[in-house]
Amino acid sequence: MLFAAGLMLAACNLDDIKDVIDDATDKLTEIQTAKDNQVVYLPLNSAEKAVAIGEGISFASKNGAADFQKGQVKNAYFNTSAKNDESYLKFNLAKDNALSKLEDVTITVWVKNVEEFQKGGLFSVNGKHFATQDWPSFVVMFDNKGVDETTQEKRQQINGRIMFKKDDGSETNMWLDTWDPAFAVYDKWCQIAFTYTASTGAWSLYVDAVKVKDAEYGDKMPFGKCIPADADALYVGGWSSWIEKYQGAADWQTFFAGGIDEIRIFNKALSENEVSALYREELNFALL
Repeated sequence: MLFAAGLMLAACNLDDIKDVIDDATDKLTEIQTAKDNQVVYLPLNSAEKAVAIGEGISFASKNGAADFQKGQVKNAYFNTSAKNDESYLKFNLAKDNALSKLEDVTITVWVKNVEEFQKGGLFSVNGKHFATQDWPSFVVMFDNKGVDETTQEKRQQINGRIMFKKDDGSETNMWLDTWDPAFAVYDKWCQIAFTYTASTGAWSLYVDAVKVKDAEYGDKMPFGKCIPADADALYVGGWSSWIEKYQGAADWQTFFAGGIDEIRIFNKALSENEVSALYREELNFALL
């Protein structure tokens, strides 16, 4: 009896120690770069710890082969089937949420392809306008591989697509996409960052803190206008429009096969120096 009680006490003590270590690690991995501007943070460590920061955002469910495994920092979301099946995480969006209030924005995410030249949605926001078109209001995605006509080098494409709703109810689209060998990274984590300044319409795209593209969006609008008033879900690993409207997956509107980690959204357009500083911080966290 005493031996069994001792084992139980030891187990409790080990659980307590693990909790203390986890809490200490969480504090060590708090970013310092633009810390006060971070409005959404999805560490994706587990169902219980999928959301760390995010007004009006809560974890809803994991679907298909979606699971949590070792990621860039602690755990991460993985489509463990390594195929484009219906695997994704769903998050509930309240009517008033951190995304709908944004003007300028920076979005960063770590991604690990488990298939060469992967395609599929990384994360997207829904809205009930799908009766007329199949695009989410907001999506970041990988596209099919391409070949450089000059060098014949295979390239991976990253797309960011924003659909703004104007005051008169009409829609206007903004694309930020690029074919670049930097994306053709297989079985290795890389960080992708988008920045947007509403007053100028200027977008930038970074891979591992290296700027690979600038673009300018003509209709200068606050980022929050791309989040419809009826949006109630954020999806990680898939297209919201495809998940809610259809069954299965269609070519480029597919589910992402691989790992997604450390989604961060800021209420400002980070400078090149800040993007670089954040990248270095998260690399250091991976060593803890």
